Amino acid sequence: MYLHHLRLAAIGPYAETVDIDFAALGASGVFLLEGPTGAGKSTIIDAVVFALYGSLAGEGASKDRLHSHHAEAGVEPFVELVFETAAGVHRVRRTPAHDRPKKSGGGTTRQNASARLWRLAAPGDAVGEPLSIATQEVGAEVQRIIGLDRAQFVQTVVLPQGEFARFLRAPGEDRRALLQSLFGTDVYERTTEELVARRRAAAAAVERADAAVHDALNRLAEAAGLETVDELAADAVVVEVTAAAHEATTARDAAAGAAARARADLADAERRARSLRRRADLLRRQAALSDRAEQVAGARARLELAERAGRVLGLVVGLDTARTRAERRGADLARVVAEHRDALTRHTVGVGAGAGGAPLDADGSVFEDLESMPAVDTTALAAHAAALRDVVAGVRHAVALERDLPARRAALASARTELARAEERRAALEPLLDARPAERLALVTISRAAADRAADGPVAERALADLDAVRVLLDDRDRAAADATAADADLAAASLRAQAAITHEADLRTRRAAGLAGELAGVLTPGEPCPVCGSVDHPAVAAPLDGHPTDDDIEAAADARATADVDQRAAAARQAVARRECDRLTTAIGAATPESVAATASALRDRIARAHAAAAEVARAEEQLEAFDRDTRALAEERSTLAAQVAAGRAGHAADTAALAADEATVERCRASVVDAGGVGTGSLDQAVAALDRDAAACAAVAAAADALRSDDRDVLARAAEVERALGDAGFADADAARAAGLGPDEASRLRSEVAGAEREHAVVQAGLAEADVAAAEHDAVDGAELEAVRTRADGAEEALQTATGAAATAEARAVATSARRADLTRAVRARQETSAESRAVVRLADIATAASSVNPTGITLGTYVLMRRFEDVVAAANSRLGAMLGGRFALEASDERETSSRARRTGLALAVRDHETGRTRDPRSLSGGETFTTSLCLALGLADVVQAEAGGVELGTLFVDEGFGTLDPETLDGVVGQLTRLTAGGRQVGIVSHVEELKQRIPDRIEVRRAPGGGSTVRTTV
Repeated sequence: MYLHHLRLAAIGPYAETVDIDFAALGASGVFLLEGPTGAGKSTIIDAVVFALYGSLAGEGASKDRLHSHHAEAGVEPFVELVFETAAGVHRVRRTPAHDRPKKSGGGTTRQNASARLWRLAAPGDAVGEPLSIATQEVGAEVQRIIGLDRAQFVQTVVLPQGEFARFLRAPGEDRRALLQSLFGTDVYERTTEELVARRRAAAAAVERADAAVHDALNRLAEAAGLETVDELAADAVVVEVTAAAHEATTARDAAAGAAARARADLADAERRARSLRRRADLLRRQAALSDRAEQVAGARARLELAERAGRVLGLVVGLDTARTRAERRGADLARVVAEHRDALTRHTVGVGAGAGGAPLDADGSVFEDLESMPAVDTTALAAHAAALRDVVAGVRHAVALERDLPARRAALASARTELARAEERRAALEPLLDARPAERLALVTISRAAADRAADGPVAERALADLDAVRVLLDDRDRAAADATAADADLAAASLRAQAAITHEADLRTRRAAGLAGELAGVLTPGEPCPVCGSVDHPAVAAPLDGHPTDDDIEAAADARATADVDQRAAAARQAVARRECDRLTTAIGAATPESVAATASALRDRIARAHAAAAEVARAEEQLEAFDRDTRALAEERSTLAAQVAAGRAGHAADTAALAADEATVERCRASVVDAGGVGTGSLDQAVAALDRDAAACAAVAAAADALRSDDRDVLARAAEVERALGDAGFADADAARAAGLGPDEASRLRSEVAGAEREHAVVQAGLAEADVAAAEHDAVDGAELEAVRTRADGAEEALQTATGAAATAEARAVATSARRADLTRAVRARQETSAESRAVVRLADIATAASSVNPTGITLGTYVLMRRFEDVVAAANSRLGAMLGGRFALEASDERETSSRARRTGLALAVRDHETGRTRDPRSLSGGETFTTSLCLALGLADVVQAEAGGVELGTLFVDEGFGTLDPETLDGVVGQLTRLTAGGRQVGIVSHVEELKQRIPDRIEVRRAPGGGSTVRTTV
């Protein structure tokens, strides 16, 4: 991953917008990010990590410190980063959560964090293609694009302050968690857990399979009616049960044939007996019909007369109903006219005297016929009602206007009062705001004076830090002197051991040569040629010497001499290195002593204390200035608000006054329209409109009642003529004769039931007597004893069939169940075999992964094994750089030793440092500051190399190192910078974050961070 461009504003100490072109800085490979301590160098690293992952580089750092306290309150803080990976060029923009001024009113409100992501056609693309605006989606997409999560990023791309040496000094268990996160090896832990779960499941499955076979055998025995069944005898049991079922089925079929024949004989006898009884019953019913014949004929005649009367009576009832309805309509008309007489008097339209000249009755009497109806012009009256409704509709809107007039007049008066108060307050604010600039200048003068005093603090702190480096050199010189003395003693002892080993080897070789004849004599065999002279005669065989050295003795002495020689050379090398280190430290320290260093440090601490006090004074002054500015802005905003309020109030008051006058004129015009239409002119417009609406309803009601009465009278005349015609057609003299011939519902129903019952009974009797079996029964009688004998034989056959059927059903069910249980047993046995075969592989894999002693005696689990191999790769990659940086003195070693306590488990991830000068293994925490920094840097670079390879070839084109260069001596600094420079040969960018002055001479491309005079910091790029 390559960084192209970083842009930020209102972040940390940077109040203004900061632009950093990493592409231009990285052209030479290495660039320097330098500036005073606390000026904001690490903030730039935090901004890069925040843009990508929404959190800071340092572990546990709070994002609340991102929003700059030096920026104006209304400036939005943001970080925008353009970066490139194999997936293309992208731009990400994030804003942290922060407090911003409210858009209306005073105070602040919390603004949530936001994120946006674009895909760019090129690094300079200003628009791009939007990919996401959701914070969580942006985080997931960035991680997918880069191929690293935040933990991997800060261990491989950004090496932040406070986190640099954590991996070097961490216990094995903590290192295990970090490596699992970086390499994603928790999948192997989950695999082990899954295998253990499957091993338990496999064991349970085997037990269930055994239980299933046992259960299938029990079910087979139960189905066959046996106590127990052996697995080998299952097939024989099935054959035996099947044969018994076949025998029972044959017996059932024979019994069924006999029962069928007996049932046929019984059915024939019972049929003939039923026919004889049915014929006797039909003859009795035929005689009863003859006795009732005359009564049924009279009922038929009465029903016919009632049917003719019914056709007339329906019309008579309709005529009576119509007359009653007409009478009600007349009464309704009189009532409506009397009810609305006042309205009809005001609106003399459509109502006059009757057609015969009689005036309209005032008491609401009912008119007997159309001639006596009042003269009502329904058309004119309905048209007048519609006209009144139109007037009401045209003025109804003015009712609400009239109702709101008093409140609007009061509101206008109140608005005039408020406008006057606002004008007074605005005038009072002018002198207050005019005095604010002079007051602010006084506060700024106090703040700047304190800032000048506080500026001495960083200078004194840097000097004190330099003294700490001198103190470390003093301690290192004392240790180096002790190491040199010890190296002298080790070299002397190694030289003595080497000389003794040489003497011992020479002595053995001399003794071996002297006793060679005796050694050869020991291998002579009578009759065999001598290996020296070839003779088969051996007259004077030499005797072997006591303690004669063997080849193995000589070889062992030679090995011991070689080992002693190597030890001597190594001791000599360590002694030379120790002496050089002691001389180097003595030269570097010069005339400094612990006492002079302590005195200088005390004076510097006093300066720092005074500067800190001044810094506190600056902070208080800045708080007062910030509060003063807030008050000034509040007064200015209040003045602007009042000015806008006055202008708007004046315009609104004029408009409201004009609108009120127009609405008052509208109300008066509507009142005149109501009066013109015949309405009242006194009271409110609402009351006048309601009265006119009631008059319109009255006119409409009278017209509707008159129309209904005329329609009903015409219906009465038509129905009377229809009744007269129907009486003549039915042969009745009048309606009373027709009513006398009618029948009540109950009587008519009884007569119809009587006639219909007689007709149905006659038809049934005739049809029954005509049936063949009934007719034959006259000559075919069945003896009772014969019928009983046939029934007895049929009952016996049925009982035999039931017995045979039950036995056959039982045998067949047993056979079916036995066959099914045999199939279940076969499946259970097959499943047990398959389960056993499958479980063996699962159990073995689980035992290997969990380091079960039976199959994995190493005691190393699968997850630990994978981490050990990755850790070995990291250590090897670190050692390849560590040798070049520190002249081959140190090398890292991985082991499975316990680290922190005797109870800590062996993880295989313990880390130690091999000191080649002393030949001893050291705890990483025993290294000096410079050694710790160099070793940690090599380990971090090695970790980055392995993570890059493990992450599927993720390209790590940019690297930031943010710590520790101030602890290095010039020689070591050369080696470290040289190694970092070699990283750029493959196109990588390396950013070094430091305030070490010597690096400015070595690295020309720089990002310079400086404190601004008024607070905060500024950034300048030098390429």
